Amino acid sequence: MPGIVSQPNRLSKLPQDQQVKAVSSQFEAIMLRQFLQDSVSKIMGGDEGGPSGSVYGYLMTDTLASKLSQAGGLGLSKILQQQLTPHSHAAAVAAVRSTKP
Repeated sequence: MPGIVSQPNRLSKLPQDQQVKAVSSQFEAIMLRQFLQDSVSKIMGGDEGGPSGSVYGYLMTDTLASKLSQAGGLGLSKILQQQLTPHSHAAAVAAVRSTKP
């Protein structure tokens, strides 16, 4: 499902749980890119690598972040999914009923 967030028409046709999963995974990949950017830049020669080094560095960072996110990453995606998933109506009704005397 990687890349589906960049295709809103396909994303909107998915069930809500799949939409939440795709968006959470993409967000985690963005965070991982930010974390990896400096490290990969240094591996690719930093400022001395020139334009080709920065292009390959970006591609390497993007690929690493996407693959790490798909493999479970930091676990941020699962936490986001839990926070973004609305509680079912039945669970909400049961919670309200259990608080009534």
